[in-house]
Amino acid sequence: MGRALLFWAIIFGTGFAYFGKNLDLRFLSNNKIKQQSKQDNLINDYDPSKDEQFSKEERDYFKEVAKKSEFTSDTAIRRWNDDIRIYVVGEKVDYLMVELDKIIGELNEIIQPIDLKIVNQKSKANLTIYLTGSDEYVEVEPIAKKYVGSNWGLFVIQPNVSFIESATVFVNMEECFQIQGQKHLLREELTQALGLRNDSYDYPESIFYSNWSETTEYTELDRSLIDMLYNHW
Repeated sequence: MGRALLFWAIIFGTGFAYFGKNLDLRFLSNNKIKQQSKQDNLINDYDPSKDEQFSKEERDYFKEVAKKSEFTSDTAIRRWNDDIRIYVVGEKVDYLMVELDKIIGELNEIIQPIDLKIVNQKSKANLTIYLTGSDEYVEVEPIAKKYVGSNWGLFVIQPNVSFIESATVFVNMEECFQIQGQKHLLREELTQALGLRNDSYDYPESIFYSNWSETTEYTELDRSLIDMLYNHW
């Protein structure tokens, strides 16, 4: 099982093989200003889904997406406490690398305590993106073997207590040929690897929508969930 034995839990989320643009102004002031230290972002019993500063819609959606996982019964809230250092393996086509830069920029605007960045050495990464075929991904994540046949996008996170220590993200470049679809999968799986692990049928424009879509923007509600997961501890 290799890496699967290193931690007590491995959580999956998918982009589903069956394949909104509202800007929330409250996030604009966060651009590159990290007001919370990692020391402040520690484990406690805070639960954003019970915090009434958020709307009922936000709390209910957070409960659906952040406190559930598609392939396990795990209900813990999981997030990163260190900067996410991303390395890309496989088909580094220009349009996907540009899209990755865009996604990272948007996430860094929203998330205060940590930064996401691309690194040029795999040994420096704690999150690796595989833009490959399924065989290459299964070599790295054997536990994904039973899921790659029905999913063009996957992620695996490896947590320690409530914090995510490392992760992999997979976009099946041999099965998904549409550029818009590849961009969608990259955004969905990377976002879910932050700890927003479940899909939902509630909002068709959401990046977490369970049916196939080609959404390549976060809705205002999506942005709220990322903010809730990281900025209020």
